[in-house]
Amino acid sequence: MKASYIISIIIAIIAFCGLYLGLDLNVIFSAFISLGSYYALTLIFNRNEVLQERIDLERLEYEQLTAQASNTIKQIKGLEGKIENPGIQSNISQICETSDKILLSLKEKPKKMKQVRKFVDYYLPFTLKILDQYDRVENQSLTSQESIDFMERVERMLGRVKMACEAQLNNMYDLDIIDTNADIKVFETMLKTDGLVDNNMNIIDVKKEGE
Repeated sequence: MKASYIISIIIAIIAFCGLYLGLDLNVIFSAFISLGSYYALTLIFNRNEVLQERIDLERLEYEQLTAQASNTIKQIKGLEGKIENPGIQSNISQICETSDKILLSLKEKPKKMKQVRKFVDYYLPFTLKILDQYDRVENQSLTSQESIDFMERVERMLGRVKMACEAQLNNMYDLDIIDTNADIKVFETMLKTDGLVDNNMNIIDVKKEGE
């Protein structure tokens, strides 16, 4: 039996004893109140337990997601020193820097996990995959047209990945910016209503107004 049920039973018994023995109320009425308190307490405890389970699951999901992302970013950074193409190296550096910022933003706003799930599950692993293949082709010094086309395509694709990472970071803050702008508009309206600023948001000199 869960501890919450035991606690509920104990409190219900205490309530019954207090009502029936202490206050000398009707036994049926006392039992009814005690039974009601038992069910009310079990509902409260169950709701709290469900809420705690949800919090624990979200925390576990967050830890798994960030660990997965950090590991992939680390592997991508490791390829930066192996690949000789300066353009590729620059893109890797910027992708990793932006990815670190995304994780930092996620730490501040863990509820945005769903928003970055695709980024972690697809964008980063895809980037690692094509870079790993690029490194292998580069190390082999392959000169076939197919190899050359592949390396050029990877370089173009990496530029798109860099832009996708930047877009992901921007998206994480867009809603916050919209909400803040709305708050600013409300505050400006309050200032105008209170006669503290004019329509151009210039501060009204109350002393001059009174002269």
